[in-house]
Amino acid sequence: MTERAILKEMRDILDEVRAIGPCLDGNLLANKTNRYTKKDGSVSVYPAPPVLQYRVGPGKRRSKRIPREKVAEVERLLEAGARHRRLMARYAALAAELALSSKKRP
Repeated sequence: MTERAILKEMRDILDEVRAIGPCLDGNLLANKTNRYTKKDGSVSVYPAPPVLQYRVGPGKRRSKRIPREKVAEVERLLEAGARHRRLMARYAALAAELALSSKKRP
């Protein structure tokens, strides 16, 4: 790949990243259930509220309960975050390729 082609693709990736808008980096735990054992020994199972786990720093995560009516919005933000991660990984690979290609020239 030529330097010009790499730089063009990098510019295109940055344009796509800017167009994404707000995004979240994390995951949503929405299908969990809680169990409660009553005094008489019977077990009651009920759905747990959805929980968003998100990153707050290197190696650190936090979680927050999400109201059921906001789950669709949070899922859209998480999809945008996944797209952002993929694009930035491609951008980093192109930047590394560009940096190494300049060392090959005399």
